[in-house]
Amino acid sequence: MGIAQLAMPTVAIISAMCNTIHTHFSERIAIMSKRINIMIDEDTWGFLARVPAGERSRAINDALRAWVTRKRRKDAVSEMDSLRASVPKVSSEEVARWIREDREQKH
Repeated sequence: MGIAQLAMPTVAIISAMCNTIHTHFSERIAIMSKRINIMIDEDTWGFLARVPAGERSRAINDALRAWVTRKRRKDAVSEMDSLRASVPKVSSEEVARWIREDREQKH
């Protein structure tokens, strides 16, 4: 492996570090924050302007995280609905029988 190949991962790491604004720890996992520019509607700014300046990033991050969670759940429900339509129906008795058999085999 040549010097150029060894240097490439280092360049990528340095580049990533340069893009990182700061690092904080949440639940023992390092989370890197990124600075972005966004456009928001005037009425949204009217609400956000009431949030103290030092707390705006956290408020936006919390709201976005909640939105992403809702979106993922909605997408999962849609996926489950489509799966439900494509697989054969199984009775509760049959499911209970499968569970009993599985327990008897100690799986």
